[in-house]
This record gives sequence, structure tokens and C-alpha cells, in this order.
Amino acid sequence: MSFQRIRIDDELLPAVVEMFDELGEPVQILTPDSDRPLVVHHIMGQVTLIADGTGYVLMDDAEFAVGPGDLLVLSPQCRHSFYCPEGELTLRHWHWPQRELYTDRTILRDVAPFTAGHPAGEVDAR
Repeated sequence: MSFQRIRIDDELLPAVVEMFDELGEPVQILTPDSDRPLVVHHIMGQVTLIADGTGYVLMDDAEFAVGPGDLLVLSPQCRHSFYCPEGELTLRHWHWPQRELYTDRTILRDVAPFTAGHPAGEVDAR
């Protein structure tokens, strides 16, 4: 398996958000109008915390709903995308090794093939 999903308790969530603040990567806020590329990192691993809001994640061939407190650990080569069907989805990321942050990313598809939460099946582009 190239990823793991962990649930952070509501009481612990503020402390974990603070840890991501210290790591220094920018907050990512998705809306229904956000791009939904399917991407892969070839060298880097990634940890993503769903800090606020609800939406969907696609990791390799698994698709599931996410909400505040979901912590996702992705190994290198894990294809992934995030989708926010309504409101805002706040993501906190940390990638390692950091030296690869701006170079180790390949877009596999411009629009990830989400089906959950979308009445027409595959989610259309922007």
C-alpha cells in the first residue's frame, strides 16, 4: 500500500495544525472551482492533514470522503488528488525531502477521475 489514513481526535487537532504551522509549508485552500489534477511525486513522500472542511481524496485507485482530522501519509509514487464539492477544504501539507518540493511533481491528468459526491460520475474540469 502506498498510503495510510489516520484519524486525529478533535481534542488533538489544534496541536497537530500548530505542528504543520511550524513545518512552514503554505496552507492550501480548495473550493469547487479549484483545479483537480492527478499528480505524483517520484522522490518525495507527503503527509497531508485535512485541517478544515470536507471533500474527497483520490489516492492510487482508492477514493474516499475526508474531513477535519484526517491525516494522510503518502509514499513516493502515490498518485493523488483532492476535490472540494462545496465550501472550502483546508489542507496542510509536508513533503520530504524538502529539497525536491518545487521540482518533484508530475501531472498525470489535468482532471482527476473522481466519482464520489458527483451525480454525473467523473468530475468535469474547472
